[in-house]
Amino acid sequence: MSGGAYRQGGDATAISNVAKRHFGGSYSQMFEKHGWVLEDGQQYMHQASSRIKDTYGSVAGFEAHFSALEQASHSAAPVWTDDHSVLFTSFWGWTPETWGTIGWSGERGRTRRENLLTELTDPFICVCYVTSNKTYIDPDLKGMIAGFYLVSHERGDRNDFTHPIHHQRDPDKWQHSLRAIRAFSFLPEHRLTVPELDPSLLDRARSVSAMAEIVTDPALINRLRDTPWHEVDVYTPHSASTSDVSPAHNGAGFVPSGPDNSGGYEVSDRAKALPRQLYVLRLDGDTNAFLGRLVDGAHIYKIGLSVSPDTRRQSLQKSIPMGAFRWSVVNTTRQDGHEPYVQFAAAEAGEMAMKRFLAVNGEWLGGEFYLADDASIVAAWEMGRQAAKTFEESEL
Repeated sequence: MSGGAYRQGGDATAISNVAKRHFGGSYSQMFEKHGWVLEDGQQYMHQASSRIKDTYGSVAGFEAHFSALEQASHSAAPVWTDDHSVLFTSFWGWTPETWGTIGWSGERGRTRRENLLTELTDPFICVCYVTSNKTYIDPDLKGMIAGFYLVSHERGDRNDFTHPIHHQRDPDKWQHSLRAIRAFSFLPEHRLTVPELDPSLLDRARSVSAMAEIVTDPALINRLRDTPWHEVDVYTPHSASTSDVSPAHNGAGFVPSGPDNSGGYEVSDRAKALPRQLYVLRLDGDTNAFLGRLVDGAHIYKIGLSVSPDTRRQSLQKSIPMGAFRWSVVNTTRQDGHEPYVQFAAAEAGEMAMKRFLAVNGEWLGGEFYLADDASIVAAWEMGRQAAKTFEESEL
């Protein structure tokens, strides 16, 4: 059904159908999910329509939202298509795993949100760059276009769509929010700065930051689409316990439960086609304490191949609790002054050469992790690089 075409009782039927498909037929679960609270004497079915209209604008919008959500939640659903509007704005940081929303501040912001929703598809893409005015931001992200969300038309307060670690910071900002249903990060090695995308955006930076701007220029959209990206976790309301992280923590490193995505996360075609690099990562910290034994100056290393070694480092860092241990990049193919390997098999040959060497000259710790001294890592790297080069030459 579409807006204005409902028969008598059509609203109730539409609400019932959504409740069956998404909430097991339970109106109480639907209310709990949205944070709708009944007063004494009120009944779920009688209150559903008014609550839905407050949140989605209309029952038609509610039905359309969950229809779009069904399509967008499957990883095979294309993201960058002409069917999705594109919005551009700025953030103070980029932690979609704890911040699953975009929002506007004040009454002027609420009006801006409502006006935008009349122009934007449901869902729409929102591209975010990171401002440089907050000291707690990851310095490598300042001034960079960090990633993008796929955003629904589901309205709410910003605290409805963010982890509680954010609730006490700037509580008067971004109250008028929309829920993000998926999130994607541009690969660190390929991120754009705002001037690289469009120098004129700097002249409108304050407006873009406060109100956001719809992007319609096909050249800009294609540039963003062609920048390699990969899907990442996005915060889902009620997906994590409020005790999972200290309220004083800024969110870096905390990963709540990811979305239900049975098909796996999506990666852009450009990222899939990128050549691979060899890499070596090191776990910095007291290795003796980590392993519970003396290791005579050796370190824990992770070796492998990847389109984006720094993304791999970030993923490993987020998989451990915040503390005294940090993963760092020791070497990559580019860092070593060489071009990445176009053939996956060449990078694989290099990786296997490093593994074979470290299995004998280091201590295997499971997976692709090894305990080794610095000299052994240097030697393993040289052997890996030579093996990849030999493979490439054999294919000429």
